[in-house]
Amino acid sequence: MKKHIFFVTIIVEITQHIQCLSETRGIEVVDLTSPTTWKDMSKYYGAVENHWKVCVNCGAPQLGTAFHMEHFGSQLGSMQPAVVPTEYLLSRLLIVDLTTLTEINPAVVLTLDVALQWSALKHDPVEPTLLFFRFGWKEEDNRKINTKTCSCKVPGLSFELAEWIAANLSRVIGVATDTPTFESEQTREFSSRTVARVLGRSGIYMIENVHYRKKMPEQGCMAITMPLKLLNAGYAPTRLTAFCPTTRTDLSVVLGLMKIVPQEAAPNSRLYDVNLDEILN
Repeated sequence: MKKHIFFVTIIVEITQHIQCLSETRGIEVVDLTSPTTWKDMSKYYGAVENHWKVCVNCGAPQLGTAFHMEHFGSQLGSMQPAVVPTEYLLSRLLIVDLTTLTEINPAVVLTLDVALQWSALKHDPVEPTLLFFRFGWKEEDNRKINTKTCSCKVPGLSFELAEWIAANLSRVIGVATDTPTFESEQTREFSSRTVARVLGRSGIYMIENVHYRKKMPEQGCMAITMPLKLLNAGYAPTRLTAFCPTTRTDLSVVLGLMKIVPQEAAPNSRLYDVNLDEILN
């Protein structure tokens, strides 16, 4: 029986036509992950295990990319990355660039009326989409956070904007940010009226501490999210990778499957040259 081999080919869709790329220069692969050390992991989970006070709403900037989603049915009410549906891990990526706002106010609260100026937030996308809110956060900005006093100057989303996303953007399956937390000054001091709560309960996962490495098109990219499948954990190291077109901004990266039937050929293996039964006996 002939064996069919399947492999993934990255192609570019131009309006109604699909053009196969034979050269890798047409697609740029961008790693958006902040690295995580074992020391950071042990420090965070050790604090949780010992019931130390952890300023979660200020984020955990040393942990790397965070990933959490509300898990219904959990006795502890925990946020578990392991329950995120597999089909949510491959999505369209839309970038909402907010750097002009943070240049004026580094701790800006993105309100609903301001956010609706971006078409990515005004209209429900056609495909399953990961929204990336880029505030322009840098590694040195972590000094603005004091986890001991739970004092932080971090830009974030308003509660009304989170409610809008949960209620109106049905194909948004995840949100991401380059800051350590989505919580803003408006939601940070609350326990229930938080961005994480309203998005999580709507089945929208959150990725924080995304490392924006280079200029990327605001639309047309695809994202693959790969979290550690940890149970009973609110934060897990997550690999986030984007596939972006490099030629024109009106191109969109899509993934396609191609089937190949290999020709019958003798495998290049010593299994067919040596009688293993004879040697073993």
